[in-house]
Amino acid sequence: LFANIVTALAPRGTEKDANKALDDITYLLTRYFGGIVIQISIITFYVTGLLYLFGISNALLIGFFAAVINVIPFVGPLIGAMFGVFITLTTNIDIPFYDALLPKLTKVIIVFATMQLMDNLLIQPYVFSNRIKAHPLEIFLVILVGAQIGGVLGMILAIPSYTVIRAVANVFFSNFKLVQRMTKNLDD
Repeated sequence: LFANIVTALAPRGTEKDANKALDDITYLLTRYFGGIVIQISIITFYVTGLLYLFGISNALLIGFFAAVINVIPFVGPLIGAMFGVFITLTTNIDIPFYDALLPKLTKVIIVFATMQLMDNLLIQPYVFSNRIKAHPLEIFLVILVGAQIGGVLGMILAIPSYTVIRAVANVFFSNFKLVQRMTKNLDD
């Protein structure tokens, strides 16, 4: 239905291009959201596994929440870590602080610090750059622009919006050098 509406709104003679742009957008956004699922899965398994090995209660809850909230760039990992510390504090409130609770909290913080490093240095650059066919620096800059324009919501919507803009530009404005450079990997 959406494709038919877009085709009906397209000027005469551009229906084929409009359909190509829609196909590209669908393909790239499907790959992007697949990348998010991959990221959430890796982070869930990593955080849950390490917390479980360290004997932290509710490891799966902490790991899954951290992975889902990590979708929000920059502030998501901080919220996830605070949630992990909060759950660890509240489930172990009856144990001695210095002897037992402080080591547990230290382990939780170490898990989140290593998770953040792994996510920033490996998962996001490689998964998202391969999934939406954009350079990791390009993705970083798009997220920063999204933050300036729309705050947290802008950061969340930055990559999907940029993906749509690139796909449309690739079809309708491919004669411009800037667009050619920006979209050179889309046809691979």
